[in-house]
Amino acid sequence: TNTAVPVTARPKKPRPQLTTYLLVIAIVAFTVFAAREIGLKWSSFLDRWTTQLWSRFWPVPWDWVFSRHNVFDPLIETFQIAILSTIIGCSLALPVGFAMSKLTTPNAPAFWLSRFVMNIVRAIPDLLWGKLLVTAIGIGAFAGAWALTIFSLAVMVKLFSETVDAADPLPLEAARAAGGRHTPAVRTAVLPEVFPAYVAYALYVFELNIRASLVLGLVGAGGIGRVVETQRSTFNFDRLLGILIIMFVIVIIIEQISVAIRKRLV
Repeated sequence: TNTAVPVTARPKKPRPQLTTYLLVIAIVAFTVFAAREIGLKWSSFLDRWTTQLWSRFWPVPWDWVFSRHNVFDPLIETFQIAILSTIIGCSLALPVGFAMSKLTTPNAPAFWLSRFVMNIVRAIPDLLWGKLLVTAIGIGAFAGAWALTIFSLAVMVKLFSETVDAADPLPLEAARAAGGRHTPAVRTAVLPEVFPAYVAYALYVFELNIRASLVLGLVGAGGIGRVVETQRSTFNFDRLLGILIIMFVIVIIIEQISVAIRKRLV
């Protein structure tokens, strides 16, 4: 006997609601309004591409770029700044991240104080931190390392505290029910679960520090960014392009390595 297979009706595609259309129209209208307010004109883009400035980017003087003292010594300094600031910033972020999570901080004043302080730290951009520290400490890699340490702490604390918030509370409750003190209970019940994500975030912060070192060098905070600013201010755009190509290749390699490590950890 042949049994007929029931055919399920294909569900109807939901139609967009009126509020969706109104929201899209409002976003487009505000975008057009904002573009007019700041004087944005499409013709200005075409005018910029026809200037003689772009011809100064090529050819790249590779003999100058591959010189040790011109690029590679500042590049090594950039790696030193990024590694040092990542280690210090992420190490400080470990206890602060636990303090910013309600799961691991039963003390309400400590929770709100840590969040308040870190919100202030995150509100100040890394470039401004670089300017402040260069003014206070002096021009050089030391100020850049401190600026990127604060930047690393701010980014890492935000990511890590949210990971702790999403952790399974049952092991921590079991450790506390067994009579464990607060710190050992957090170390044994929560840290093993969130530590792979912590390492993955630290690698991501290291990537960010390599990129941010270019920006901080513009204010005299050391590293390859200082060379970039020098070549920009002297209008050596061909040398500048060579430096940027090297930085692009380095960032891509670091990103691929860190992605591969993060896939193994998380």
